[in-house]
Amino acid sequence: ESIRAFDPATQRTTAQRKSFELAPVSEVTLKDETISRFRTSYLKRFGAPSRNDGLYAAISEGRRFSGMEHWLPLFYEKLDTLFDYTAGFPMVLDHLVLEAIGERRTTIQDHYESRRRGAGEGTADAVPYHPVEPDDLYLSEDELMGGIASADPIRLSSYALSDATGRTIVNLDITRGRNFAAERAAGDVNVFERAVEHISNLRASGKKVILAAWSEGSRERLVQVVEEQGLGGLKFVESYVKALEIPKNLVASAVLGIEAGFETDRIAVIGEQDILGDRLVRRARRKKRGADFIAEVSGLDEGDIVVHVDHGIGRFVGLRSIEAAGAPHDCLEIMYAGADRLFLPVENIELLSRYGGEGSEGVLDKLGGGAWQARKAKLKKRLLDMAGGLIRIAAERQTRGAPKLLPPDGLWGEFAARFPYEETEDQQ
Repeated sequence: ESIRAFDPATQRTTAQRKSFELAPVSEVTLKDETISRFRTSYLKRFGAPSRNDGLYAAISEGRRFSGMEHWLPLFYEKLDTLFDYTAGFPMVLDHLVLEAIGERRTTIQDHYESRRRGAGEGTADAVPYHPVEPDDLYLSEDELMGGIASADPIRLSSYALSDATGRTIVNLDITRGRNFAAERAAGDVNVFERAVEHISNLRASGKKVILAAWSEGSRERLVQVVEEQGLGGLKFVESYVKALEIPKNLVASAVLGIEAGFETDRIAVIGEQDILGDRLVRRARRKKRGADFIAEVSGLDEGDIVVHVDHGIGRFVGLRSIEAAGAPHDCLEIMYAGADRLFLPVENIELLSRYGGEGSEGVLDKLGGGAWQARKAKLKKRLLDMAGGLIRIAAERQTRGAPKLLPPDGLWGEFAARFPYEETEDQQ
């Protein structure tokens, strides 16, 4: 692996780099100018600080203070807004934007009032808290609505607008696409066969058809299934715009993150969920809590073989403290082939897992080599093949039938009558 600088426009490499330092990012840069402006503004707004005012003391000494971004107006003469970065660009607003703005402003005001009341109810020894006014930290309602109006935005609406005075209204005439929920619920109907029939009817009516999936893997599997049901002329496209350019006799398949399909007078988009039902959302891998770090590390012995999710099989050497960005960090030292070493911060220990059982030995991977990624890719292909096989089996089950097996009349009564004991209330 390597570190390279590249041109974002052409995606071509422009230079090689031996190292790359990514420093923490913050809204506040503590330098002489901002510290001086903060001190002056703080004294002007809130008066002389008390001895236990940690915020004022930390900033005065050039130290970062947790949550200091809530006093951002005290550090700078002017705060930039979203409108400063979007000037000249088209703005598109959905139909709920005004409600969202109102709810957000209510939340901001509630938080401010809560902090202001909390500051007034403290004892003499309590740490002082002086919140800034909401209009100093956020755009006022007039500023926000004025910025939106000056951008002359495109407003989306789910409803037909009757009042067109002074406005240009474009009616896209979009309707909800067909959902195959009834076919999925029916036990004797092949949902993929019905979907192919619907696509064929749409093509016959002159509409362009786009088959949309959430990911590349699900797109490939969906295309494979509908092709097995006799649908031909499928073409992969990279975007919705490209899909509109293909001939009407072809069916576009694309990765589009939509929850439901839709239709217009010219286009029909059929979503993955329309055919297969709601997606199963996988929970993100849970981060291990700080209290678990010691227990996790204590469970590893020096010399244990471990597997890193990105770098493969290595050997656990021990716990080391290294200095990064001027601060010490506890790291797990992992050795790979060729005596290469990886220092993994303890808070990222969830990236490691044990290799096999106790005392298992394995061949160490080369740090930065391609063997581990090749094995992962091979396994992924096998899993996709298995998933494709399961989908085919499920489709075949939908198409095949079998005679229903019904018990002979009176058989259950005869069986129950042979019970030689008196039944309890729960058994009756």
